[in-house]
Amino acid sequence: MTEQMIYTLKKYILIIGVILGFQTVLQAQDPYFSQFFMNPVYMNPSYAGSMKVPRAGVQYRNQWPGMNNAYTTYFASFDTYLPKISSGIGVLLYNDVQDDGIYTETSFKFAYSKEIRLSKEWTMYGSITAGAQMNSLNSGQLIFPDGLDAIYGHHQPSAEVMPDNNNRLFPDFGTGILLFNDKYFFGLAADHLSSPDRSIYSDYSSKLPRKYTAHLEVNVPFYKSGRWRKLVTFNPNVIIQSQGNEQNITYGVYGNRKGFSLGLWNRLTTQKSSDMIVMVGFLGKQLKSAITYDVNVKGVGLRSHGSVEISIAFLIRDPGKKSIFPFYEIPGEWDIR
Repeated sequence: MTEQMIYTLKKYILIIGVILGFQTVLQAQDPYFSQFFMNPVYMNPSYAGSMKVPRAGVQYRNQWPGMNNAYTTYFASFDTYLPKISSGIGVLLYNDVQDDGIYTETSFKFAYSKEIRLSKEWTMYGSITAGAQMNSLNSGQLIFPDGLDAIYGHHQPSAEVMPDNNNRLFPDFGTGILLFNDKYFFGLAADHLSSPDRSIYSDYSSKLPRKYTAHLEVNVPFYKSGRWRKLVTFNPNVIIQSQGNEQNITYGVYGNRKGFSLGLWNRLTTQKSSDMIVMVGFLGKQLKSAITYDVNVKGVGLRSHGSVEISIAFLIRDPGKKSIFPFYEIPGEWDIR
C-alpha cells in the first residue's frame, strides 16, 4: 500500500469516527472567525440592532486549504433596530463545508435583543437566539478499508452500512448579554443551550457541546500633542471561548487611522496550537471591508497554507452621527482640544 493510500485511508477513517460520534477521537467545534468585529452578532447575539440602523454583512473563510480544503465557511447576516420597542432583531446563516464537501453544517438562526439603559454612560443589551442546524454527509465520497484495493488503489464496493438519511436537522438556541459605554465593551454569550444530538446515525448519539464566549474590548484614542491633534484609535481586545474539551483565547489589537485599519492577534488553544493573525481593513462611511491571514505557527504548521478570511459589512442607512462602536467609528484627520 502506497504512502498516499495510507494517508487517504487514515483521513477517511477519522471522518467516519467524527460522524459516528466518537468524541474521544476529535471534539467537533463551531466555525471560528478571526474577524469577530465584522460579524459581532455571531460572536454575541446581543449586538443585534446595536448600530441603530440596518446592517448586513457577508464573510468567507478558507481554513487550511493545503489539507484537502479542510474547512470552507460562508456566512451572511442582517440586523436592525426597532426604536418603538427599544430592541434589535437579526438573522444569521452560515454554511461550513468540511474536507472538500464530505461533511457540511448549515445553520440558520433568528436573534432578538433588548436594549436597557443602565445610566447616562452605560447601556446593556440582553438577547436570545432560536433556529436550526442541518448536518449533511456526502457518503458517496467515503472510502472504507474493505473497499480499497491494497495493490492497485482501486475503490471497490464496501460492505459498510450507510445511514438511512444523510441529513440530520435539529433545533438550536442561544443567549447573550452585552455591556458597554463609549470606551469599554464587555459581553458573555452561550450557544447550543440544549446540547442537541448532531449524529447522522440514528443508532449513535453525539451531543453538540455548549459553547461559551467572553469578550472584552477597549476603545483607546491617541492624539498627537498640539492645539490641532491628529487622531488614531487603538482597540486592544480579548476573546475567550470554551466548547466541550476545547478552549481558546484570542488577544491582540487593531488600530484605525483615517479609515484604514491594521490588526494583529494571537490565538492559543488547549490542543497546543497557536495562530498569528494579521488584518488589513478599510472603513468607509457605510461600507467596511477587511482581509485577514492566519499563520499556524504551532500545530498543523505551514503545510496547511494558513487561513484566509474576507469580509464586507455595510450599513444600509447613514447613522447620521458618529458611532461609539469599535471598527464602525471613522477617525477624523484632526480633532480640536
